Amino acid sequence: MHLHRRVLIVLTVVTALLGVPVAAAAQAGTSTAQAQPLALVYRGPASVPGTAESVATVLRNSPSRFRVEYVGPKDTPITAATLARATVFAQPGGPSLSTAWKAMKPFAGLIRDWIAKGGNYLGFCVGGYLAGATPGYDLLPGDTSQYSAKQGATVWDTAPHRSEVVWRGTAYTTYFQDPPAFDLEPGNTATVLGTYRGGEIAALAVDYGSGRVGVTGPHVEADRSWFVDDGLSADGAVNPQLAYDLIETTVRGNRSGTVPAVPAAAPTTTAVPAVTPAPAPVAPPAPTTTTAPSAPTGTVAAPVAPNTGAAPGPAVPPATTPVPPIATAVPPTTTPAPRPARVQLPWPFDRLAELPLMQQFIGAAGPGPALRPTS
Repeated sequence: MHLHRRVLIVLTVVTALLGVPVAAAAQAGTSTAQAQPLALVYRGPASVPGTAESVATVLRNSPSRFRVEYVGPKDTPITAATLARATVFAQPGGPSLSTAWKAMKPFAGLIRDWIAKGGNYLGFCVGGYLAGATPGYDLLPGDTSQYSAKQGATVWDTAPHRSEVVWRGTAYTTYFQDPPAFDLEPGNTATVLGTYRGGEIAALAVDYGSGRVGVTGPHVEADRSWFVDDGLSADGAVNPQLAYDLIETTVRGNRSGTVPAVPAAAPTTTAVPAVTPAPAPVAPPAPTTTTAPSAPTGTVAAPVAPNTGAAPGPAVPPATTPVPPIATAVPPTTTPAPRPARVQLPWPFDRLAELPLMQQFIGAAGPGPALRPTS
């Protein structure tokens, strides 16, 4: 029983100790998320599908790394409590100004008051139009007008185009679709970020009460898909750093006079296989003239391998197999070998020896005198 209690006490202490870092990590993650500023991005009838998402992307990727929450009829409602949680209210591109104003007019006073008390407004294209006064939120020291109606405009209709904006003194190609021009009153304190080719203001940031307003006519938030979907080339025209500059200048007062750099992608380290050079061709050794030996020496030399450039192998001892002497052909001779001398027998035995019957006995007994051929 006491043993069981001790085990339970130990397990309880271990669990408590393990729970401390887990709870600390969870709390750190929550604190990090809360430390990121919140941006509200409108999504609804005052915007065009896809524009809100592009604005959300540049807000997340900007140096301030905003958290994004969508607001609108099908998302979080636009209320004073919702605005109080946010640092930025972003109005993306949309349909005509009249259609957008009809959807946003009920919230105009609420948004205006929030900005005057320290909020930050970002308007892109139609969102820039809505920053004006006729009609709009009336957030600018002046008003807006249609750029394509200006003399010297580089676009003349409401269709999508590639066109240039001069941003902080440098020309950039961007996505245009009936953008606004900002007509400011003399003596204003706005920071002009971009101008059209004719000199009209294309983008600016300006104070409004205790808050700030940043607007752009060209779609500097457009990504590659915008161009592809409209049959335009995206080469050199995707410049999100201009959107980052608009955001940072509005929210944090970017007074550096330069455009924030686009975060560089991590370099890829693709391993390249080493190339082994092919061995240089080895010329075959020149043939050497050898003099044939006049006589065999009794030993045979080991064969010599051709030079292939490879490392020599172990030495091979010379072969010691004796070579039989070369025989000289001798023509056959026709001289018969000498026969043994014939033994002379006394008479009458010499006559008897010549009889055929006796020849058989004499032949069986061994070599004897040569017999005469019969006629």
